[in-house]
Amino acid sequence: MKKIIYTLSFILMLSSMNAQIIQSRLLTVEQENMEEFMEGVAQKTKMYNSKKGQTRYLTFQILTGKNAQNFVRMQVSDSIQELDKVDTEGNKWWQKKVGSLHKSTGNYMWSMNENMSYYNENIDRVNHRRIIYYNYKDSGEKDFWRFRDRVKKAMVASNYGQNMNVLYCTSGCDGNMVQVRFHHKNFTGQSNDYGKPLSDLIAKYDELYGKDAYEQDSQKVDESLEPNGRMIRHQVLIPELSSPANME
Repeated sequence: MKKIIYTLSFILMLSSMNAQIIQSRLLTVEQENMEEFMEGVAQKTKMYNSKKGQTRYLTFQILTGKNAQNFVRMQVSDSIQELDKVDTEGNKWWQKKVGSLHKSTGNYMWSMNENMSYYNENIDRVNHRRIIYYNYKDSGEKDFWRFRDRVKKAMVASNYGQNMNVLYCTSGCDGNMVQVRFHHKNFTGQSNDYGKPLSDLIAKYDELYGKDAYEQDSQKVDESLEPNGRMIRHQVLIPELSSPANME
């Protein structure tokens, strides 16, 4: 019975992710084409992706790892049905102006898990991201998501000072892929955010779920992962290459 209840709860939790769908692709650009490419993407975004009713994009530059200095461009949609809308004119402009300046590889679809994500309305929007990519085993599903659920609740209880998005891969995936995206102002901000705010979160976690619960649950998450199932990368949002937060 407990297993059935948990399975039903997990299905309900997954269904909440359909609030927002994100398609991501890697854009690889040679250094000699970088300036022209960025200028072209900025122009295209302003023309075709900045007003209400137009497709919304976010563009991040990768800071670490083998793809550093290249870009991740994300199409953000409120529902999967929006992906059927093709911006023929914008796509044609893109291919003409920047198509020859980059290589586009990969196409992943992600669902935003609102239940596991955390938003603090009292903080300003920031552009720096520390991202943890996970790939968990089928057998580790319960332990992985229980930890994420508890972290979210501890963040709320401790009034954590930075936002966190949790995305679950729904297509193009190699296994059970999840990315947890922590928002910071910059690297200095990250260092500050992982000081007292993190210790307060862990204290609240242990208060809610028992002595040393954070350490024990973290260990279970480690055990839930595939070999090399955790990867940390940093990215920064490039506002000029991204749709505005409020498209009017």
